[in-house]
Formats: sequence, C-alpha cells, structure tokens
Amino acid sequence: MKHIARLLALLLACLTLVTMVVACDQTSNNGGANNGGGSTGLKDDSLDINGRVKDDLPDNLNFGGEEVVLMYWAEVERPEFEQEEITGDNVRDAIYDRNMQVEDRLNIDLQFVGVPAAYYGAREPFLKQIDAIYAAGTQDYDIIATYARTEGTLAVQGYLENLAKIENSYMNLEKPWWPQQLVETVSFGNGAYYFISGDMSTNVLQMMHLMFINKDMFSQLQIDIPYQTVRDGKWTIDKLIEITSDVYRDLDNDNQVSTGDRYGFCALHYVCDSFYPGSNMRYIDESETDMLIVSPDYTSKKMVKLIRKLGAWASTESIWITSGNHSTEEEQNATRKIFPKGQVLVWMEHACFAESSLLNVDFEYGLLPNPKYDEKQVNYYTGMGNPFSLYGIFRDFDDRGDRAATLSLFSAIFECYASEAYRLTTPEIFEVNMQLKYSAGQDETDMFEYVRSGIVFDLGKIFSTELDNMPELASRSIVGNTSWSSSFKSYKNSINKKLENLVENFRIYQNR
Repeated sequence: MKHIARLLALLLACLTLVTMVVACDQTSNNGGANNGGGSTGLKDDSLDINGRVKDDLPDNLNFGGEEVVLMYWAEVERPEFEQEEITGDNVRDAIYDRNMQVEDRLNIDLQFVGVPAAYYGAREPFLKQIDAIYAAGTQDYDIIATYARTEGTLAVQGYLENLAKIENSYMNLEKPWWPQQLVETVSFGNGAYYFISGDMSTNVLQMMHLMFINKDMFSQLQIDIPYQTVRDGKWTIDKLIEITSDVYRDLDNDNQVSTGDRYGFCALHYVCDSFYPGSNMRYIDESETDMLIVSPDYTSKKMVKLIRKLGAWASTESIWITSGNHSTEEEQNATRKIFPKGQVLVWMEHACFAESSLLNVDFEYGLLPNPKYDEKQVNYYTGMGNPFSLYGIFRDFDDRGDRAATLSLFSAIFECYASEAYRLTTPEIFEVNMQLKYSAGQDETDMFEYVRSGIVFDLGKIFSTELDNMPELASRSIVGNTSWSSSFKSYKNSINKKLENLVENFRIYQNR
C-alpha cells in the first residue's frame, strides 16, 4: 500500500508541476530583494520546470536506507512534519511529497516522533525529558525540530551540535530556501550556530509578519498601491505614514474612536515589534569576546528616532493599535475583525491571518513587505511571530560508527528537506494561505518573495523569555508614545544581567 500511495503522490505531484505557473524572479534593480527563486528567463539545469532554483546535491547520494529519527513538537500550530497519506489537502499533500522526495533522493527512512514540547511558558517538562534522554545516552533522536524558543533553550543547555563545524557539509546557505541573514542573526560568537530554519518550516512561512492591504480602499481614496515603490526600494516607514494618515472616518457615527470606524493602519501591539528588525536592527549581536551582547542598535540614535516617529504616528486617530500589556483578549479579538470588515487600509499581521480570517471578505486584498527604515537601507527584512520551528542536531544522536560521516548525512537531509520544501510546500502555502494564485506577473507573488527572502531570526526574539521579553519593549513604547531612552533605562540592568547569565550557562553546558 505504501508503494501505491507513493505512486499516486508522484502522479499528483507531476500534474501539479504541469499546471503550476510560477512567478518571475525580481531583477537586479529590485531595491535589494534577493532572487526569491523565481524564473530568470533562462532554461538551464539550475532551474526546475517551473523556473524555481534546484539544489546542487549530488545525484548519486545514497545512504543505504539509513533510518533517521526526527523529533518534533506535537503542538505545532500548522501542519509541518509527518504526513502518512495523500488527503486532498494542498499543503498536507505537499508535505507528503516533500518527505517522499527526501527519502527517495537520499535513500533514507525518515521516522517522525511527535513529543509534547509545552511551548510558551510551560517548557520545563520537555526540557527535563531531553535531559534524562541525554544522560541515559539512549540515542533516541537524531534531529530535534521544535518551538523556536524551546530550540534556543536546547542550544544554550548544550543539547545541540554546532552546525558550523560539520565537515563535508552539504548545506548551501546561499540558496533561496535559506533566509539571507540566517547565520548572521543566530550565531553565538565566532560564527557558531546550533539551529536552522527557512522554507523547511511551513510555520516559518505562516508566522512571517507582513502587511495586508485593502486594494479597494486604495482605489476609493485614489492612492496608488505601492508595488512599484517596493520594487524601486523606496517603500519606507515615511511612505507608510504618508499613505495611512488622514484616513480616519467615524463610520458608525458614535462620535468616538472605536472599532466601528475607518483607519489607515491597524495592528496588534506585539506584531509592531517587526518595525525593529524591518529597520535592519538587531536585539542581540555576537561578540568574539563576550559571545553575545545587547546590540548597539538597541540603544542607538536610530532606535530613538524610530520609536519617536512611530509613537507620534500611532497616537493619531487614523491608527489603531492594541494597548500593549493592558490590552484584553476582547480588545485583540475586536481589532482582528476591523480589517476583514473592510475598514482598514493597511493591516500588519502574521501571514496565516489570510487563511484564518480573509476567506470570505467582499473586497480585494493584497500584501506588502514591512517597510524599510529609509531609502538608504538596501533590503526589506521580515520579523517573525514566535510559533515557528527551528531544526537542530541532537548531540546524543546515533553516530552509526562514524560521527563525521553521520553529521554530513544530517546536513544533506537539511539541504534536501529545505530545497524540496521550497519547490513543493512554499507555493502551496502561498496559494492556500494567501488565497492567491502563485502565478507569473502577479504583484502579490513578487511581494511575497520580498517578505520570504527577508526573514530574520534574531536571538533576542528566540531568547525573549530569558531576556525580559526585550522585543516587546519597543512595541510598548510605540503604543504609549513614550521616550525610548526612559523606556529602556528601567530594563537595561535586568536585560544585561540576564544575558550574562544566559551566556554563562551556555559556556557551562558546552562542557557536558
């Protein structure tokens, strides 16, 4: 039955490839976006039949049917890992095809084991379980893919291999399925990094922060949709402020600002964190001497100006952002309904919002990347919501009698897994999640590529639980229109102390 299912899956995949039309790649004058994997117009061996980049793994890789165990977090919010059969669901079937391709190309047997990882604030039972497995030396898992914050803790506690030290690694981090700033933003000093992600995690694509736009309202207000502005590299915070100001109208005639009115911009407060990485600033930097330090960006004049500008903008009546730590679940739920009702020009949210809330809207919507700080900034950068997956190699893996060769095998799995996801799951997520066809010449396809290629994984976000939730401090300052200097002053000592503790723990655990 398994062989029959695989044949059916292959047939469906072939039919999908024949009918799918994929977007053209951005050109070199696209304002800083990378290739994004679209067609370059060239027909060569580096592209598949849809014009998407292929990997450069050797065709003759054969690992002899080796069984590889991948542990994943059972609470993962969107399908990502194990898929037993074809179901007719586009994304799930693409996941099935991805897994099948990885197994067949490398001749391995992927075994998926779901384990409750108790994400958010209740991760202790999971971490204790990993500690017990490591201490017992039972080699239960080879790869661990779990909730981003939990994976970060696993790295600090010494349970993950340094991916930078793999000899004969097959990972090519220049390929489009890896974010441009992947290693730069997750390194622990001297280039060491312990987890990886990108297109290989469907939840990364679901949890990207981007901007949805009401295209009908743009037309009604006689405002040009800024697609070309994005391509020209001129989609900036100032441009966002310009088009979203003076949009407010008291639609429900209750003589007060409420969720029944029209707005230029709306967001949940914690999503506004993404203005910070979107401005090409980091929370945590690596240091050769101290390993990790609070980034100079966090206390820079640029940061002061950013908070001042966004705070003044957020305090105007055309902007509705939930009220930070004091926002109730009722307020957040009410805010989430404003854009689907057609009352907002620009809505900043997780990408998966389209699937959950925009299926039956009666207006045409589109999307934009988060804006640059200014036109001098080269690229667009994408902040992340937390419930996405990071992948690492468990230090207690089964070395098969040759540790170096086994690590090389795992690197081939990561590269093949991400590469196949880029060509199989990513287009389906775009089409199903955005409810938009991934087709040539479509503006939204181009915008999606700017968003996807600009993903930033920042250690400040990954370790936010250990660091006093430092990413949220910026959004609270924006909502409250408060001085950044005074906001940070009250947290400075605490953040620095906790970062010192985190680094010290990491150093201790690396000597397990």
